[in-house]
Amino acid sequence: MITLADFDQNIIAGKKPAMLVFTAAWCRPCGLQKPVIEKISASFANSIRIEVIDVDEQSDLADRLQVRTLPATLLYADGELVEHLHGYQAEDFLTSYVNHILKMCQKKTDENTKE
Repeated sequence: MITLADFDQNIIAGKKPAMLVFTAAWCRPCGLQKPVIEKISASFANSIRIEVIDVDEQSDLADRLQVRTLPATLLYADGELVEHLHGYQAEDFLTSYVNHILKMCQKKTDENTKE
């Protein structure tokens, strides 16, 4: 689980792209988002770090990242926030977005290898 204390080390300085999904037990749309995230986690387990974070347990991290709506999905690549998505996200949309981020990271790796 990602916390405020280890966010910089594990996400900003991390080697893999990351998807952080902020949820809460009392949030109905979050309950709908959970199975979608589980499917994406299974599909991309080796390619992207996926963390589900309870805002009630990690409110300091949610505040730092300006999470104001739930569910909230934050996508990181190369230590930078690529997208902050608000509300429920469909599986097809998130899958295509993750694929886009992975291609973007691969392109950057290929460019750095040529130098």
